[in-house]
Formats: sequence, structure tokens, C-alpha cells
Amino acid sequence: MATFASRFVLFMVWPFLAILLHQKFGLNEFQIGAFLSGSATVGVVFGFYVGFLSDKIGRRKIILVGLALNIVAMIVLGTSNDLWWLFAGTLVQSFGRGMVENPSKALMTDMVENRAVKDMALHVRYFALNVGAATGPLLGIFAGATGEQSTFFFVAGVYVIYLTAGALIFRLERPIKKTKAGDPLRFGDAVSVLRKDTAFLIFVAATLIADIAYGQIDAGLIQYLRQEDVMQLAQFYATLIFINGTTIVLLQFALLKLLENMRPLNRATLGVVLFAAGFLGFAIVPTHPTYWIMGAMFVLSVGEAILFPTLNIIIDRMAPDHLKGSYFGAASLASLGIVMAPIVGGFLLHQFGGFTMWMVMTTLAVSVAVFYRLAANMRKELLN
Repeated sequence: MATFASRFVLFMVWPFLAILLHQKFGLNEFQIGAFLSGSATVGVVFGFYVGFLSDKIGRRKIILVGLALNIVAMIVLGTSNDLWWLFAGTLVQSFGRGMVENPSKALMTDMVENRAVKDMALHVRYFALNVGAATGPLLGIFAGATGEQSTFFFVAGVYVIYLTAGALIFRLERPIKKTKAGDPLRFGDAVSVLRKDTAFLIFVAATLIADIAYGQIDAGLIQYLRQEDVMQLAQFYATLIFINGTTIVLLQFALLKLLENMRPLNRATLGVVLFAAGFLGFAIVPTHPTYWIMGAMFVLSVGEAILFPTLNIIIDRMAPDHLKGSYFGAASLASLGIVMAPIVGGFLLHQFGGFTMWMVMTTLAVSVAVFYRLAANMRKELLN
């Protein structure tokens, strides 16, 4: 429930930050991309160390600090009239998000022994994220939150509730299993284990590339639609996000059942192939009438419903029990792709236009499928 609530209110305002940066500060596509990428880079790299800390000192403490940082970030974003303060707010939010999301996933797998139940828990978590992501932007439209800074205060209020509830629950519960290693753990030891796991490193690198492509949905797509002079831009973009989230909500568990006998990395490969088909659709279909773009978004969303829940399952199966947090933290380095996405997409849009940007993303998605196949061949014994 907390996962749904936090993502719901965040998506009320976050997808429209690019509009705010353009309308209030006059930034172009490349400058917006650089702004969004710069603040997130530090947070993603920090997320790797956070994963190690969650193994060493416990998930719960890290999560609570991360929630507190999110509250600070939303207050800063809601009050800033200076571009550098706005940048600081996005930076703090990036730190806070990394301290909540990766330790939360590790905590879920800590508390469940049965593999099938673990897999389902990760699917349910992703389901809740997408219910929030699908409905948040639409409420943002109805509340007039497309570029209005004041709505960040509402997001801060929900994070206060989230933090309070988390503190009470963590204080009252009796953990089923410790969420840190029993023996002292050094950061260098964790890094050494990760460096030797070639299949995992290939998997992380491929996922980083996939995130560069997928990240265009957050920043590149809305700027592409603005370039194409789509009418009622904010409303149409919110509709696309609604299609994305609703498709995942409606199809995620049906696809899970349909593909249950397929090895996880093969499922991931299928997901990125559908990504490629969706990006190709964005490249070649007209923006008027808009239902063609909506169709391309649907295809991409089916791929997302297959890919992203599966990624967490793959990480959980690859990770040794005493390094769950470190593996989830290392896997979060793939989020550098999301960080790079705005600046890559902004550059391609600004210099070459939308067709070139989407064809590049199509090519990247196809390359990811090749890397996933390579990783699958190296770790057959772990990924059945």
C-alpha cells in the first residue's frame, strides 16, 4: 500500500517537471535532459553503496532515512524559484529514492523463504508501482498539477505519512529473518564478489542500455510530442502514461501465467524485443491522429509488463543470501541508463529529430536482447 501511495503522488507531478523547466526557466530539450540527468547520476552511484549498507546495518534504518530525505526534497522542490535550488531538490530526491527502493526489494526477499512466493511478492510490488504510476498523472491533470510547484507539498505530506507508518511498523514487528549479514562485511569484499560474477555484470550492463531506451518515456517522449505540436500536450501525455500503467496492471499476472515455464532471462529477452517494436512504432507512425502513438505505447507497455518484474527475480536468484542488498544495489547501477536517458534523448531530439532518436532506441533494445541471451547461456544452473 505504501509503495502504491508514494508512486501515485510522485507521478502526479514528476512527469511534468520537463514542462516546468521549459515554461518557467526556458530550457531547451538538451538542457532539460542535462538537468534531469545530472541530479540523478550521483543518486544512482550512491545507491550501490546503499545496497552494501543495507546488508551491513539493516534495511529498515536505510529505508527510514531515505523517506526523510524524500520529504526534504519535496519541500525544496515546492519552494524553489531558483534553478540551482530546484537542481538541489532533484538531487536529494534521487538520494532518497535509492535508499528506499533497493533496500525495500531486498527486505521483501529476506522475509520469504519460498522461491515462488518471493517471485510473486516482487510481481505484486511492481503491480502496486504501476497502479500508482497509471493513476497519478491523471489526477495531476485534474488537479492542475502540470507544472505547478505547489503540488510537491502534497507529495511531501504523503511521504510524512509513509515515514510515520514505516517507523511504527518496523518498531512493532518481529522480523522473520535478520536483514543483515551475521558476520562483519566489508565493502571491498562485496565488490570483489560482484567483479567475479561475469554473467551478472553482463546482465547489469544490458539492463543499463535497456534503461537508456526506456527512459525516453519519461523525458524524451513528452518533448518529442511538443516538437510535433500535439494539441493538449499535458493531457495527451497523461493519457499515454495511463495506457502504460493500465496495460501493466491488467496484463502483468496474465502474462506471468502464460510465460511461467519460460526461463527468466528468456522472458526478459522477450520484453526488450517488444520494447524495440514499440520504439519502432514511435519512429514510423504519425502523431496525428494520436491513436497510432497510443498503439505503440501499448506494445511497449506489454514488453514492460514482462521485463521489469522479471529483472528483480533474476537479481534475487543470482545473489548469494548474505549479499542480497549488495546485488540489488549493484543492479541499481543499471539505473544510470535512466539517468543518461534525458541527456541522450535530448541531444538526439535537438540535433536530429524524433525519427532518429526512436530508431537509435530501437537498435539499443535489440542489442539488449543479444546480451541477455549471452548472460542466460552463462548461468543456466541458477536461472531455471
